[in-house]
Amino acid sequence: MTPWLLPVLFALGGVVGWLAAGRRGQGSGAVASPGLPVDPHHVLDLLRRAHGAAFACLVRGDGEPPLTAGGLTGAGDLSERVTATARVALGDRRQHVIRDPHTIVAVGDGDHGVALAWIGTAVAPDATDAALADQRALLAGVRAASARRWVPKPAATGIQAASVPEALESVAFVLCEAARAASECATAIVLRDPGTLAATIVAVSHDADRRLIRSPVAPDSVAGRACMGDVPIVGTSGKELFGQLRADRRRRDEQGVAFPLHDGRQGVGALVVFGRPDQLGGAVQQRLVSLAEENGPRLAIAAAIRAAETRAQTDELTGSWNRRALDRIMQLDQSAECALLLVDLDHFKKLNDSLGHAAGDAALRHVARVFRSTLREQDLAARVGGEEFALWLPSTSVERAREVAERVRQAVGGAKLYWAGAELSITCSVGVAAKPATVGQTANLYSAADAALYRAKESGRNRVEVALPSR
Repeated sequence: MTPWLLPVLFALGGVVGWLAAGRRGQGSGAVASPGLPVDPHHVLDLLRRAHGAAFACLVRGDGEPPLTAGGLTGAGDLSERVTATARVALGDRRQHVIRDPHTIVAVGDGDHGVALAWIGTAVAPDATDAALADQRALLAGVRAASARRWVPKPAATGIQAASVPEALESVAFVLCEAARAASECATAIVLRDPGTLAATIVAVSHDADRRLIRSPVAPDSVAGRACMGDVPIVGTSGKELFGQLRADRRRRDEQGVAFPLHDGRQGVGALVVFGRPDQLGGAVQQRLVSLAEENGPRLAIAAAIRAAETRAQTDELTGSWNRRALDRIMQLDQSAECALLLVDLDHFKKLNDSLGHAAGDAALRHVARVFRSTLREQDLAARVGGEEFALWLPSTSVERAREVAERVRQAVGGAKLYWAGAELSITCSVGVAAKPATVGQTANLYSAADAALYRAKESGRNRVEVALPSR
């Protein structure tokens, strides 16, 4: 046992107070334990720091929100994967070690699950083994303390039913891992958007090709038809399974079976199990069908919540994010470097007055498409005013932001838009602000970029200006 874990185990009473009480009637402050007031978040953070991990989480089997420590800025959806892996470990009572593309270790005992995550894969096997040993010690202490407190234990199943809204990626990944454990094959989840009915791959198991995530699924493909059908359908290639393949897909001859996911009579998606269909025995197929039947409604609820959240944060005209989404992302930022670009379409009022609002709307949609094709996947484009857009660039230096701004300006000016048989000339002005080069706090980026945008417009438009460093 590592010396770091000793204070963790001494503090277990505080964690069990959180576990036993379900945090009912308690705030976010310290949780009392016999003779030792302890903040459970700090306890979990001790375990995280003991092993040099970036993120840690502890989950319960009754659907209470997870306890987390640390942060994963710039690591995409890793925190959701870590939490989902902890839930999988909770359900199957096994240890899990994942190294793609980051390192996650998790262990569970049927009542609780704990997971640690490191950025990247350069974590030695003996380090993961030590982390797993300490995680087991943590769970053993929780069990012992729970028994002393006579805490009733909920029955554990393969996948836990949640009493609180769950993140879509978390639900999908947990189902992927449960299906992988049942079939010993890589798996994926395809979901249909409740509004557009377009199908997309939303999750894959840890041993599957993660480049599949967010790939569109053709309606006439095996997975697309399974989304609307009632029986499993066999596919003999990746193209047949999904209808479309990215150019860099390596496993082009992937076989698999798509199991329909339903919410009542409504088809919501498909569980895809890769591999030769004849290798799935009758008992395995029945288990997969049961998993699909049990979890279709959960995925439907999570997808509906996600769709509602997306609508609330989306600009209806352009399909870009709106100011609410931008503010939320910026408030969550904890990175050392980030940048914000404010983009204003030049002479937009003149275009609206001369050609009408329909032409102006077409120009706004056109520019939004240019942004989507120009920016990186992790960047965010939001419409924040009539003809004004904000481009959020995480983990970006001021020099790189200046290059991106110039590329955006050139892309807008070079993209052709035709209206009523005539080509419209559209240019833009861009103001750039970055942390820490021009401002010290993320909250000050907007005003700094706005001042730089004003200078760009005053200097003749169709140009980029960088905010002056704040004093």
